[in-house]
Amino acid sequence: MKISEHAQRTEQLFGIRAEDIHKWIDGFFDHDGFDHYLREGKLDQYDPYDHRRFRHCKEALQEAYQEFDGKYSRQQIKNVVETHIKDDYDGYLPSRADFENGTFTAKYHDATHNEELSAVLDAKELAEYFDGLRDNEANQQGFIGSFAFRIVLPTILAIILFVSAVALVIIPLVEDSMMGQKQQMIKELTSSAISIVDSYVAREQSGELSLSQAQAKAATELKAMRYGDENKDYFFITDMHPRMIMHPYRKDLKGQDLTHYSDNENKSGKHIFVEFTKLVKANHEGYLEYLWQWKDDANKTAPKLSYVQAVEEWQWIVGTGVYFDDVQKEIDKLEQTLFTTFFLITLGLSAIMSYIIGQSRTIENRKKRAEVALHEAKDRYRALVESSNEGYILEADGDILYSNNRLHRMLGYSDSELQSTTIWQQLFPANAKNTPLLQHLDGLFKHTAEPAEFEACLSTKSGKQLDIIVSSSKIFFSEKHGHVISFRQITRKIYGGAYGLVKQVSDYQVLNSRVVEDIALSDSQGGVVETLNQLPDLIREMIDAGSRPDNLRRAIGSAYDAAICRFIDLSIKELGKPPVPFSFISFGSNARHDMTLFSDQDNAIVFETPKDPSKLKQTRRYFLHLAERVCGLLNQAGYPYCDGLIMATNHQWCLSLDEWTANFSAWINHAKPDSILELNVFFDIRATYGKKQLVDSIQQHIQTTVQNQPQFLATYAKNCLSYKVPLTSFKQIKTENIDGVESVNLKACLRPMEIFCRIYALKHDIREANTMTRLKQLAAKQEIDAMSFREMVYIFDHIWQLRFMNQIVEYTDLRKVNDVLALADLTELEQQNLRNVLKRISLFHDKISHDFLNAKSS
Repeated sequence: MKISEHAQRTEQLFGIRAEDIHKWIDGFFDHDGFDHYLREGKLDQYDPYDHRRFRHCKEALQEAYQEFDGKYSRQQIKNVVETHIKDDYDGYLPSRADFENGTFTAKYHDATHNEELSAVLDAKELAEYFDGLRDNEANQQGFIGSFAFRIVLPTILAIILFVSAVALVIIPLVEDSMMGQKQQMIKELTSSAISIVDSYVAREQSGELSLSQAQAKAATELKAMRYGDENKDYFFITDMHPRMIMHPYRKDLKGQDLTHYSDNENKSGKHIFVEFTKLVKANHEGYLEYLWQWKDDANKTAPKLSYVQAVEEWQWIVGTGVYFDDVQKEIDKLEQTLFTTFFLITLGLSAIMSYIIGQSRTIENRKKRAEVALHEAKDRYRALVESSNEGYILEADGDILYSNNRLHRMLGYSDSELQSTTIWQQLFPANAKNTPLLQHLDGLFKHTAEPAEFEACLSTKSGKQLDIIVSSSKIFFSEKHGHVISFRQITRKIYGGAYGLVKQVSDYQVLNSRVVEDIALSDSQGGVVETLNQLPDLIREMIDAGSRPDNLRRAIGSAYDAAICRFIDLSIKELGKPPVPFSFISFGSNARHDMTLFSDQDNAIVFETPKDPSKLKQTRRYFLHLAERVCGLLNQAGYPYCDGLIMATNHQWCLSLDEWTANFSAWINHAKPDSILELNVFFDIRATYGKKQLVDSIQQHIQTTVQNQPQFLATYAKNCLSYKVPLTSFKQIKTENIDGVESVNLKACLRPMEIFCRIYALKHDIREANTMTRLKQLAAKQEIDAMSFREMVYIFDHIWQLRFMNQIVEYTDLRKVNDVLALADLTELEQQNLRNVLKRISLFHDKISHDFLNAKSS
């Protein structure tokens, strides 16, 4: 549906068009616009299509509330957003995960999807699209790159140029030509009259006629001569004095002295006959413009051009002239004919140009639909390969065009490194096991081998050896042949003892320190990812060796922090020095180090408030660029984006210190149980990188504001009690039916304790975010007694142990990783123990009710 159709539909349903909301929803989907791409900056390996999750999914609703707050009510915003998205996806409201796992492809609204679109992809196009080489196209968008500029504007300019040439060049030339013809005509006519006078001069000189007879006959003959359309144009004769000898229409002037004659009546003021005399004395002939009586009408005068010539023997001046009005009429008649002809020609040209424009537009639309098809095909292919747990390489005519993130994480090599001609020798060292595969790959790239499957030993960039299965399959596009080569790691169940990563339980400290050190020394994204890939094996071995969950979380958290710091350092090298000091903040489980191998990102940025307010926008733009880079690298390293968009890439959470403190003031001073539900994560805060004093200032502000607003903790306590223990009224484990299996959500079981520690940390100004550290400090402050402390630690550790075991087994089996534990996977004794643990979670609720609400929980 187009924007206008979306707006029309919401107007029909809810009485509100809200076109600005519809445009906002589709803002990231115009593949020619690249709004977000240009706003966030052109970064290496940055894919603007990743941001589809920020609009066409249910998670976008919270951002829409922020964007249009005050202009529309929350219910209106909700109606418009959900209706728009459901209309695009056949009544379904997708989540961001639906796009990431390939369930849906984002809809583009500048193409007609009912038409048949065939995506024809050749090697070069695939390489361009997969590598994100769309900068030039993005720069060419706008008016200069538009159809109107390239086709329509030149057409209009050509027509304007043609009409201007006719009006400004051709018509004036025609006018000048006609005036020249008139001048030539009166000159030739005067020469004819002079010939007649010359004949009488000859007769007078021969003695045939006397001077008076000859002059009288000559004057009489010229007086009778007429020409012109109405036969009223004439000749006149003066002498050199000047006196009028003959004028057919001005008999009153005959014989008069014309020395002082001027056309005073018509205010020309010109001594016409004196001027004639001067012309013939100087040049024997000449032209003169003046006002004179209109032909035989003594009551009318008009501009006139005359030509005069001398008869030396008699000292006569013979002349005739044409009226400008006559000339202009002829010019007007000719111009009308020309304009009619040129108008018809222009109409013809316009029709031809319109046809050409129409054909060009059709070709342009087909080109755009083809581009949309290419994008759709690229997105479908990327969604398929990126959601897979296998690594993939796409090859065409011997060139490697694309490799997915899973393969980068498995090998430690970047996409550009995998395109090296020597990469196969680096990946597969020469040995008996790898020789058949290397021979196969050589033949595959030369198109002499058929698809096959091999077991081989692969060497990662860090030198680690992996047992993998490599398989190939043919693909065809355009006129080229290619192959998809898949890499599947051979995994083993973790049960049955360690297989060599650690030898004693105490070794984990050394190994974890080595992982952190390797990350800190990595000189590329691939090196960091390769080091992080060691974590699953390390955690497996630590679990197998009986390590406590606290040690497991510490190992994961320290590696995560090291990855953030290294990614920030690498990004700053590319982007340049930050404009002001800043701190990269971890929130929620990231801040508490209560993380699994598969926790998502909860982060933000705080930066010093610029002294010049006008530089705030420019400063924020830099940190948004930095956040895009860092969060993207974390996502590629296996830490997915936050579903709730609590990330530094979101402009809402990339703020100055003043903005952060203003936010916390508003949240605390206007807190309600339902609003706190959305803000829980922000009260677990830790500086991971940069100037720690900025986060200290935020924490101090939080404590000061909480102390000044004592009602806040009571309100927060009500929110804490809303998280129920998953037990039935008969104290049995409350399960959910997930995929036909009775299951319990372990993350939900942990939440009451996390919130318990958070509210008491606010009460006692405990700045550390880690849950176990908070419990220890609460015990030291005698907020909880020794027995309660031991129980709480046991409860926390037990649920975390189950959570780690569940996720590691899921990871080993390459299934979708989550926090849902199938109850049937536990023995009866384990189920009983879990039931007892969950029963004791009630002590958290009891204490909160007693301390903050002055009541006992039931």
